[in-house]
Amino acid sequence: MITGIFELKENSDSAVHKVAEYTVSPKQALVDYIKQDIYKHYCTWTYPELIKGMRESDTVPGHWFYDDFKGRRIISACPL
Repeated sequence: MITGIFELKENSDSAVHKVAEYTVSPKQALVDYIKQDIYKHYCTWTYPELIKGMRESDTVPGHWFYDDFKGRRIISACPL
């Protein structure tokens, strides 16, 4: 499975930008991206199954979202 990570930044051009690809499920890819991009933590063996603030889409199963309030962006993960 290939998962794309996308960002929508506040006060930008309002466009969604693809920022990464992972070969894991969308849920795991979002955890990986958050830990690596926000927390600069690269020891993947210690990653949790879920990070507080992550949520699965109510309308499209398998699509995950995270509100990065400090970074003023929404990060999403979905299968490609």
